[in-house]
Amino acid sequence: MRKFLMHSGFWLVFYFMWNQIMYFYVSDQGNRLYFSALDVSLIIIAFYGIYAYLMPQYFKHKSIVRLLGLSAVWLLLLAGVYAYLLKLFLNHMLVPIHFDFSWNYTDLQYNRIFIALLGILGGAFLKLALDRMNTQRRLDAMEKANSIAELTYLKAQLNPHFLFNSLNSLYTQLDFDLPQAKGTLITIADLLRYQLYECNVNFTPLSKELMHLENYFNLQRIRTDATTSLTTTAADSESFLIAPLLLMPFVENAFKYISDDDDRENIIQINIHLENEKLHFYCMNTTSAVISSQYTGSSQGIGLQNVRQRLELLYPNRHELQISENDNNFIIHLNLTLSQC
Repeated sequence: MRKFLMHSGFWLVFYFMWNQIMYFYVSDQGNRLYFSALDVSLIIIAFYGIYAYLMPQYFKHKSIVRLLGLSAVWLLLLAGVYAYLLKLFLNHMLVPIHFDFSWNYTDLQYNRIFIALLGILGGAFLKLALDRMNTQRRLDAMEKANSIAELTYLKAQLNPHFLFNSLNSLYTQLDFDLPQAKGTLITIADLLRYQLYECNVNFTPLSKELMHLENYFNLQRIRTDATTSLTTTAADSESFLIAPLLLMPFVENAFKYISDDDDRENIIQINIHLENEKLHFYCMNTTSAVISSQYTGSSQGIGLQNVRQRLELLYPNRHELQISENDNNFIIHLNLTLSQC
């Protein structure tokens, strides 16, 4: 019903515009309405003939020759019928002509062809435009569905990797301090609870994500003798959202690829700073020469690749990621524009 009203309203407005533009020189109102009605009715029939039938047939068969041929037949048929009817009306003076009208029958035919062609072109262009819009809408819906599916897959990949590292930490602790291992087990349970029940969304409060990150950091520092530091400055973290587990692969890789050299200090340093809606993340860890080449090469594993893909999907044009290495120090800078809760 809504579409019918839209079409009816359009043609009503079109009729009065045609009446004012095409027959402005005719002083008799009856003649203007009469000829405008003939012209617009021809345009409407030509329009819907191609809009409702010929163009759908073209989309079905994908034959431009068939479309052009049927359109030409439809054009000539309408023009011929309307020219003949108009000739009969004029010959029998069904409507008296009160203005100078000197056209012959050939002029009428050409005139009807031109008017019918307007309707055909209008119907074809409108149908093409609507089809393009519908196609783009379906592509956008498919792209969104694919993005959601890809994000779900990427987040699912993080779970086994995280669980593997956490259990390694617990295994190391069980040999030295059983009471502390029980506390560590509770921490692991809290971390997994966060992943299982609070990460099934595209975005989570930044405060929860930072707490999860700090718990993981404190858990993993047990397994290493390196000098570790985690600094967070995010007083307004409850007001902003972030993709869950987005920063975790950086921290995981820092512990995974930390150097184990005896002749220098082994360091993991992480700074997280929130300034307005900008999140600044800095992660640095020392690496040995052999591990460093693996870390920056094609064997980075799924972690960094997942983060890059998630950033492109969730933060297009809203992030800056720089990964560099100098003097066997692996450094990550990430600037992220967050959205508010």
